Amino acid sequence: MNVTLADTPKTLAKVAAWLEKCSEVAVDTESNSLYVYYEQVCLLQASSEENHAILDTLALKDLSSIAPIFSSKSILKIFHASEYDIMCLKRDFGFEFNHIFDTMIAARILGRKEVGLAAMLESELGIRLEKKYQKANWGIRPIPEDMLKYAIHDTDYLIELKDKLEQELSERNLTELAQEDFDRVCKTPSGQYAPETTNWWKIVGNNHQLTVQQIGMLQAVCEWRERVAKNMNIPVFKVMQNHVMLELCLNPPQSEEELANIKGMRKSLIEKEGKNLMKIFKTTDREPRCIPRPPKTKIPCDSTLQRREHLRNWRKETGIKYDVPSDVILPRDIMEEIICKNPQNEAQLQSIMVDLPWRYRQFSAEIIRMLNKLEQQKEFA
Repeated sequence: MNVTLADTPKTLAKVAAWLEKCSEVAVDTESNSLYVYYEQVCLLQASSEENHAILDTLALKDLSSIAPIFSSKSILKIFHASEYDIMCLKRDFGFEFNHIFDTMIAARILGRKEVGLAAMLESELGIRLEKKYQKANWGIRPIPEDMLKYAIHDTDYLIELKDKLEQELSERNLTELAQEDFDRVCKTPSGQYAPETTNWWKIVGNNHQLTVQQIGMLQAVCEWRERVAKNMNIPVFKVMQNHVMLELCLNPPQSEEELANIKGMRKSLIEKEGKNLMKIFKTTDREPRCIPRPPKTKIPCDSTLQRREHLRNWRKETGIKYDVPSDVILPRDIMEEIICKNPQNEAQLQSIMVDLPWRYRQFSAEIIRMLNKLEQQKEFA
């Protein structure tokens, strides 16, 4: 296999030159989210029929030369589960996307039950992938040779897999449906540079009723954990796991010795941060009004709840009929917009489903009929 490792401007220029000549290219990325606070794309893999490349995106400072590949409407980019890759590539490099084929999306539309890449390569092509480095730290440098070999296998067979799924989509007259979702995923928004901050209510869930004092402690521990994670550039779960945080606030330790007896507390963390943690548990004068509260959710009216129930049931039953997941029938965001706007004629529904022409033709009559019936029932109630 001819694989180019691009980690200098010169080797990147070479890769960009052959990518520009491709009619289609398989793409994947590797990130380091399990090992850092600020996630980055660490590798970008690309494969054509003849060539393969691995771009070291940590070594390369400027990837603008390959941006036109991703925005091109003539070069087909083949991904598996593209949403995350697109989100990360937009965030880190500002790429825009057109003309993609997503083998996972295609598989879901075709009713495949197992849609992970390894499972699909085995079932569709009889190829077994090594899973050894699924959770590897792709930020380490230099990258071991066997990790590089593993990385390129994620794109090596994608073109062949695409060809098989593309043919079946065509035979079953589902190409237009798949294209709707390929176009939609290109519009995936950019990811955030930092993870979303965790507040106390995300730790508690619905399992515990906490006192104001305990809530104050838990929020303070959440904020402490964020600071430590940022300073150490590690994920928050590697500082302290959620269940440990909750245990500390339900049964606050009275000393660093007691802190050390809490299951899940690491000795190295206590040595560095034990005193800071103990200050949190010894503070008793927190003002309730200073503690952040979960965002209020608007309670929907009865008619909205009724539309949601009926539309969900219709979507589920139609998914069973077509032997596909319910969101293949109607994406959740579009379903929620229909529920909210309650269109009563085809023109109103079409304005909501403007990016889903295949689905509109297939299902608009059923959806309008259902919504009109609910409105009539409301009038006579």
